[in-house]
Formats: sequence, C-alpha cells, structure tokens
Amino acid sequence: MRAALKVLFILVALGAASCGRPDGAPTVVLVVRHAEKASDAEDSPLTEAGAQRAQALARLAEGAGVSAVYSSQFRRNLDTVKPFAERAGINVAQAPVNLQSPGGYGKALAADILDKHAGRTVLVVGHANTVGATVEALAGRPAPPGDVQYGDLFVVVVPRAGAPMSLKAQYGM
Repeated sequence: MRAALKVLFILVALGAASCGRPDGAPTVVLVVRHAEKASDAEDSPLTEAGAQRAQALARLAEGAGVSAVYSSQFRRNLDTVKPFAERAGINVAQAPVNLQSPGGYGKALAADILDKHAGRTVLVVGHANTVGATVEALAGRPAPPGDVQYGDLFVVVVPRAGAPMSLKAQYGM
C-alpha cells in the first residue's frame, strides 16, 4: 500500500506542478470496487474483511486529499466509503446503477465528476462491472485488462490540458 500511495502522491504533485497555478490543478479520481461482500444478495453488507478494507480505504483517501465521494446505491458500496466519509465530513453523492445493464454509467459518471469537481480529488466506489468503464471514460483509453478485484485501486489524473494519466495499484490487506 505504501508504494501505491507514493505513486499517487507523485502523480498528483507532478500534475499540480506542471499546471503552474491553483486553477490549473488536475482532477484526480480514485476508483475502487466495493469491499468484500457477505453474500450474493442484491444488497449485501460487507464481511469483516470488507470492513477492514473500508478502513484501509479511509486511510488512503485521507492521505490523498479527497474532497468528493461517489457511490452507487448499494449497501456494500456505501459501507465501503462510510468510514472515510464520516471522518472527513463529506456527503456521499449516490449515483444509482442498474447492475444487470449498466450501459453508459461509466461515461455519465465521469462526465459528472469532471463537470462538478474539476481540479479536485474524487473517490468513486463502484462495482466489478462499472469500474473499468468509469476508468476508461476518465482516462480516454481502456482500463487494464482482467477482472476488477476488491483491492484494486485505479488512479486517473486528468489535467486541464493534455492527456490523462492512469495507473492500477493495490490497497488494503
């Protein structure tokens, strides 16, 4: 996790420094899948391991300067972001999704983030079938191949001008 945080801070620092002024700061978006869920029920709570991962995410988000949070309407997602949101005093913006047919969810979410939170750091808690599309919409290129795991952390830095940068790291246990 320390390596992932170092890379995140380097990307943020490079992006901010290259812009030269506060209003030119890049938008940084951290995208994760919800933490481990207890069952396959549609609105499953987290397991104990999931609750621990949620605490790890809270520590990561605090260190990254997150100022806005997005989550789907599902309990597992809201429980994943709850420790951070409560500590930071940030309201979670719910972006409802139809998991059986997410369609343009990732594009719509990315557009909303870039419109409302330009120059800020945003945390998104998604699902296995929405994370990749969200990262792709933000980065302008496909997310790394493979299934999205519980500990995957995607960091997308979208500068005011130029091409977005992205990386995949791990967080938690």
